[in-house]
Amino acid sequence: MTIVDTAKLPWDQRQRFMLLEARMIWDGQIRVGDLRDAFDISTRKAEKDFQLYRARCPNNLVLDNETGIYRADDRFEPAFLRGTAEEFLTVLRHHDLAQDLPLAMAAGGQVPAETLDLPQREFDVRVLQRIGGAIRERRWLAIEYQSMNRPDPRRLLIAPHSLAYVGRWHARAYSNDHQAFRDFLLSRIIGLPELGEAANIDSDQDWDWRNHVCVRIGPHPQLTDPQKRVVEHDFGMRRGMLEKNLRLALVPYLLKMLNVGRGDVDRPAAEQQIVLLNQAELDAFNRLG
Repeated sequence: MTIVDTAKLPWDQRQRFMLLEARMIWDGQIRVGDLRDAFDISTRKAEKDFQLYRARCPNNLVLDNETGIYRADDRFEPAFLRGTAEEFLTVLRHHDLAQDLPLAMAAGGQVPAETLDLPQREFDVRVLQRIGGAIRERRWLAIEYQSMNRPDPRRLLIAPHSLAYVGRWHARAYSNDHQAFRDFLLSRIIGLPELGEAANIDSDQDWDWRNHVCVRIGPHPQLTDPQKRVVEHDFGMRRGMLEKNLRLALVPYLLKMLNVGRGDVDRPAAEQQIVLLNQAELDAFNRLG
């Protein structure tokens, strides 16, 4: 893996190197003029950037002397980007809104691609403001909350201490009515919450939030070895396993996202391609219920 000390480089030069690598990843080639035009610098300065980049990452670029085009070497490894699927998706989603960013400039107009995003659970921005204020000032917050267990909204008094995004935004809070720490969906808070008095609630008492556990995922044991290798690569597994260390309170959300839990191995391998490996451990923490 290419190891580059980026801390000693000026910020603007790191940005240009990020664009260079992004173009190599998503377009496979780049010219000196591309870097020059994107950042409005001189040709000489762009040429120096290429010289410095090649000195630091000698195995990444190959120059075609006839065309002046730099192409990616077969040994190419990004040093200023992660080169992950998540990074690529983020760029595709946002390049129209942030065309001045190096990664956005690299992807804009270069890659014919479409993204299908699931609908986001919207919430009133004022709800977020009040929750943020209650967290900072450690105060009670009165909310009207519509759960799916009750036909009508219910007024609750909560003391939030953290926010969590698990496909939807939640507030982690102590509920005075339930006498327990719980998660509250921001999208299900109706109207404007009311800030109350100081809440003498210690968030360290939130055991499920304070403590962590490792969730272990692996390929379905009935898959063939080639199928297992593909699944392992698909999920970024190492030595046949994906390990995610996270707060106990967030475990059920991850399991739901991955569609794993009890009875994984009993389902057809072609449908249930991954399985939860440490069911007993999570069951002991009451995370599978």
